[in-house]
Amino acid sequence: MVKILDLAGYFVLRGLVGFFNLLPHRIAIGIGSILGRCAYYMSGRRRVAYADLKSALGNSLSEAERWRVVKKHYAHLGKMLVEILRFPSFDQKILDRVVRIHHRERFEEAIQQGKGVVLLTAHFGNWELLQIVSGILGKPMHVLAREQKHSKLNDFLNDLREIHGSVSVKRGIAVRDFLRALRKQDLVGILGDQDAGRDGGIIIPFFGRKTTIPTGAFELANRTGAPVLPCFIVRGSGAYHDIFVEPPIETRAHEKSKEFVKCQTEKYVKILENYIGRYPDQWLWEAKRWKYTWTKRLLILSDGKAGHVKQSKALAKAFRDLQDQYDRPGMEYPTRVIDVIFKSGVHRILFPFVCLLILPWAQGRIRWLSFFFKKETSQALVEASADFVISAGASLAPLNLCLAKDSKAKSIVIMKPSFPFQFFRYDLAVIPAHDRGKVPTRIFRRLLALGESEPQKIQEASKKIADEIPLPEKIKISVFLGGPTRHFRMELSKIEVLFSALDRLSKKVGDYLVTTSRRTPDFIARYLKDKIARDRSCQMLVVAKEDPRPEVVLGMMDLADILIVSEDSISMISEAVQTGKKVIVLNLDTKSLPDKHRRFQKALLERSAVVSAAPEELEEKILQVIKLPPSLLLEEEKVALQKILREIL
Repeated sequence: MVKILDLAGYFVLRGLVGFFNLLPHRIAIGIGSILGRCAYYMSGRRRVAYADLKSALGNSLSEAERWRVVKKHYAHLGKMLVEILRFPSFDQKILDRVVRIHHRERFEEAIQQGKGVVLLTAHFGNWELLQIVSGILGKPMHVLAREQKHSKLNDFLNDLREIHGSVSVKRGIAVRDFLRALRKQDLVGILGDQDAGRDGGIIIPFFGRKTTIPTGAFELANRTGAPVLPCFIVRGSGAYHDIFVEPPIETRAHEKSKEFVKCQTEKYVKILENYIGRYPDQWLWEAKRWKYTWTKRLLILSDGKAGHVKQSKALAKAFRDLQDQYDRPGMEYPTRVIDVIFKSGVHRILFPFVCLLILPWAQGRIRWLSFFFKKETSQALVEASADFVISAGASLAPLNLCLAKDSKAKSIVIMKPSFPFQFFRYDLAVIPAHDRGKVPTRIFRRLLALGESEPQKIQEASKKIADEIPLPEKIKISVFLGGPTRHFRMELSKIEVLFSALDRLSKKVGDYLVTTSRRTPDFIARYLKDKIARDRSCQMLVVAKEDPRPEVVLGMMDLADILIVSEDSISMISEAVQTGKKVIVLNLDTKSLPDKHRRFQKALLERSAVVSAAPEELEEKILQVIKLPPSLLLEEEKVALQKILREIL
């Protein structure tokens, strides 16, 4: 079958060569333009081209301008194909008519040095035409030819390239042949803009993203002392071209210093960036140039809920802990947070339904979503470009998908998306282990919510709280009381039993601190202020409705050895376990507790991460928890998360 396809391709190509060489040059190129524009609508690679164009040139182009550039680029590729097929017809007459060479004297001066010349170009303009021009001018070029899997087709393409004297060099023997050519004072043509794979080349920024750049052209030149001439061919209107010969990049015979080669490569990359910026439709955008990159741009979508933002930032921190890729260091994670603010509650409700309709066509049309958001949010979303889009909370999953599609980025959601978005594909869904129902396919289950605090913030919070209490060294216990929910209730009698036990324990264990949540009932808050605040063993009481300082919880957790958390708050229990301290889950209304809370608490008990206690059992359980070894749950989940993040890098 392969041989049949090879033979068929060969005869089709021969037929096209014959057809296009019968046509006048300008008419043939016009047909190529039409073919390229048709290919635009059939090629999925246009989406890669759009995303990389946006990433590289940022907001210097609007969405509509980017699509125009990509369409123009495909028209250019169509013209390029026809020009290659017309190589047999190219001669000095056509060359004089359609090609202008700028700074040809640089080319002549380099040749006169008698060391051969390395012409360094890129997949830019019709780079294949450069070797034809060189051959017609009497200086045939040795070029590296990519081997095609169809041998007959491959040989025919190489025949077209060599029709005016150029020499195609196969991979594997390229260095040897190139060295021989330079010693014979010939020209060597090298494309220097491809990635060098995950293991090759050097890692330097290219349009702000660190990636591998091949250094073979400079290593070759430095072995022989041959000059390196950056040279670019730019398509003008229709069939016309301009060849620009840049000043030579310094070479040193027998120079092997990696720093010198890096300096040479950086000079070439700056020249290349300049040409791409001036003629963006001329570069091969759809080649997945940043397939290997050590710059992973993180975009966090914030719905304004502190817990959601904290989890998203914790995931970004987990990325930053990965300092290498393919055993090569230098990873960086520029992070941007966008506050997603809807115009109104109605806009928020309507948004998911509209997203369902827009999502297939979202790339390059993010401005369509501006109707739903405040001006600042809309502008930030249109400008955003990322490698990973991160969001927490069901309301942001639709927007996450749209932005990931726009940038060809990977989509990460934290918590289960709402219907119908839990049926969509995400690159990673970080879902609580206690959640049930339909969840995305690629999933990482966690018992603990994401959200470790930074050591500096913990230290600052701890110092503030310590400054407000008389004897911080005596603090052994911190109590965190939640509040009732639709099913869960809190009774004053159980709270009274709790603090009676703490009063007795203070003589054996130490003093305690207390804080409430905003859900804590007023009658319990009054009891705490009237009775408990006067207890000498209670060194601090903070009622959240009156004192909502964010450092209170963090500081209290750091100062105590034992943390007592009421069972109604999964997030607070999770945060307590992540401190590495001993944690007691306080059972106040277990019979009415929602099923997911029960599952969460059961899983933690099975992993020995917490101890469960009713108020009347507290004295016994505190003495028990003191003897327990530290929980390994946090470290285990951290390792598991890093493993899956490394897989999707």
